[in-house]
Amino acid sequence: MNNTDRQALSRSDLGTPLADAQQQLEEDGYLLIEGLCDPEFVAHLLEVSLRRSDHVISALGTQSIGIGSAAGFDEVVQRSPGRWDVPISPSEFGVDERDLPWWPLITAMLGEDAEHSFSGVVYSDPGSPAQCWHIDSPHVSEDHLPAHALNVMIALHDTPLAMGPTEIAKGSHRLTNHLQNRALVSDELVYQHEITVPEQLVANPEQAAPEGFSSALAAGSCLIFDDRILHRGLGNTSNGRRSMVYFSYRQKGYSENTHFEAQRSVYDSQS
Repeated sequence: MNNTDRQALSRSDLGTPLADAQQQLEEDGYLLIEGLCDPEFVAHLLEVSLRRSDHVISALGTQSIGIGSAAGFDEVVQRSPGRWDVPISPSEFGVDERDLPWWPLITAMLGEDAEHSFSGVVYSDPGSPAQCWHIDSPHVSEDHLPAHALNVMIALHDTPLAMGPTEIAKGSHRLTNHLQNRALVSDELVYQHEITVPEQLVANPEQAAPEGFSSALAAGSCLIFDDRILHRGLGNTSNGRRSMVYFSYRQKGYSENTHFEAQRSVYDSQS
């Protein structure tokens, strides 16, 4: 991206007061902002994503790949059947993250010294089933602390419900604390298990389980959520690939990352 593009992005805003956006993220654990990214920027992200993912999948070839971060490769993880995660750095995307429209919210939530964790594209093939509910990283204290990591997901094309957008269990970032609720098992939350459902999070039978939220997304819309919230990609019942770019951030010093854990490269056999 050239300097003019970056300046245009830096002038973008959330379309809602920063304090209101921060409050919703703190209370509900997620925030959906329609049309946050302009069409030219979305087209650029899509072009980079397709080029990179096609190159990686071609290099993968017939090599076996399991489900989950530890069973994948440095360059690609199969998160669930037919759902692929290909990391792409900000420099490969050609962006300075401090120019992106959500950066003021990231620093408001995580601090001025917030750090980039991961970025890339996650896409689901037609016919891929819904994921199991899961979180992306565990709580680190029995007391509920402010967010230690946030994910920003950008729709690269119009994404109807048939394409399987992300479903969020509203407010569940407060209930996924395995250090507070001893009935929960950290690995069964972070790694996808069929037994993990929103109802499991409720310790008091008189308390209602967190409600699920999912929405069709227009191209350029952003879903921002707390790393500890229970969520899943819904099944893709359409005839097309569903693609979303993500940028993930963490508080400086936070290191409980389980996103990419592979110890091998798709290019190892080619050397």
